[in-house]
Amino acid sequence: MKKSLLRVISAIMAIAMIVTVFAGCGDKADGGANGEVKTISLLVPTDMAEETEAAVKAFHEKHKNIKVEIVASSGDAGTTPTEISKLAASKKMPEVAFGVEDFGYILSQGLAYPLDNLFEADPDKGDALDAGINNYTYFDHLYALPYRVQFNGIMVNLDLIETKNLDEPDYSWTIDEFVDLAKKATDNKYSGINIIVDSSDPTHNLDTKLMGGLLNAPLQMYGYDMGNHKFNFTNGAWAKAKAYVEELKAVPGLISDNLKEWDKRNNGVPDAYDQKFGGSGDALKSGKVLFGNHNSWEVHWMNKGFNFEWDLYPVPHAEGVEERIQTHVDYVFLTSAVTEDNCKEAYELAKFLSYDKDGCIARMDWGKDNLENFAIYTPATENKEVIKNYNKRDYIPDGMKYMLETIIEDPETIFIADANKIIPNFWNDLTDYRKQVEEQIKNGSDPYALAADYEKKVNAAVEASWSTFVKKLEKNLEAFYESHPYEKK
Repeated sequence: MKKSLLRVISAIMAIAMIVTVFAGCGDKADGGANGEVKTISLLVPTDMAEETEAAVKAFHEKHKNIKVEIVASSGDAGTTPTEISKLAASKKMPEVAFGVEDFGYILSQGLAYPLDNLFEADPDKGDALDAGINNYTYFDHLYALPYRVQFNGIMVNLDLIETKNLDEPDYSWTIDEFVDLAKKATDNKYSGINIIVDSSDPTHNLDTKLMGGLLNAPLQMYGYDMGNHKFNFTNGAWAKAKAYVEELKAVPGLISDNLKEWDKRNNGVPDAYDQKFGGSGDALKSGKVLFGNHNSWEVHWMNKGFNFEWDLYPVPHAEGVEERIQTHVDYVFLTSAVTEDNCKEAYELAKFLSYDKDGCIARMDWGKDNLENFAIYTPATENKEVIKNYNKRDYIPDGMKYMLETIIEDPETIFIADANKIIPNFWNDLTDYRKQVEEQIKNGSDPYALAADYEKKVNAAVEASWSTFVKKLEKNLEAFYESHPYEKK
């Protein structure tokens, strides 16, 4: 989502005004002794300034003697790891930060504060989303709290299901059902799905999603095993997912965006897409495509752009494979700039942005008033009052409510769809080899024949990366306890 620089600057200035006006006002302090006001600095990414403004205001209504000082990031939430590293080098690191990418890098730099004692001492710790706590626990040490939840999904046009007289699938549907419905929906007027490739991120390609639905635990995103820290491409899921995509591509007109002929479109000449759907309008938005390869962070524009009944379904799974929900969990953490003097206050802010009841509801309320331009906030909490509040909101698809309830009821049903956020060098270890095999497949090679060599090469790189990471983590942890002797190991 793009916003003007002026809008971002205005939002950050508004946060600064909030902390200035409210800091130190009113009741008995919860910051320090004898009414002392404690100041905690928070890194705010450019793309999350406005929602953070609302969160800071709500936080101060609850914690009047903790002042929040804003550190404006130079980039969006995806740049938090590099931004924190730069601030640490200049000795200007804030106490609290949140992000959506590469927490492993932050850990490798020794910039995260272990939360074990603070978390254990919190009487509300049972409200934290178990799946998120598990994700950010490394070698029995907790380094971050879950900030928010996102889901991979498939948008389903329910009106088109009815128009085509098709059977509406259950949320626990299979890949074979998905493929069959996509084929049955396709004719000279309608298509089965809009896109299968996300050019910006292979995480969201249809074959990567379907591969997830072909894997049983303990394998996670792209066949990564969180236990032995290796990829598995030889169990058949990687190649089978590609075969499913080829099956869809083989049906003429099934993938709507594959009908676009850009040499014609760029010159104003009608192409196959225009001929099928009429004009240059978007076929998905006009209700002429059964499935959309889209995810929970895109629901805001679907709410705005669709004039038909639809839902966001979980990614389907293979027959005989356990249903798991493809989940992303963003993070909020305390940095190593935190001291004995302010660790409790810093934790209160991180908790408020994570699993605190009032914090979650405040962020949902803000989101309700900003539906068209911001991703829907799904809280990373198991607090029953928050979940009840979430479930009553009619702008949130029922499928998202189902997915959240499922991972809360049983953390084992989570499929880690953002292992690249947790594991250092995840895509770096994959990318070169992935590009090579994709090119070979494009030239006619059989994925099944390539799998073993692909797995061997990637895992050699992964083994080296993980070994280096573990050594850095151990060294950083020892250094932390030496510089923070008040923290118990």
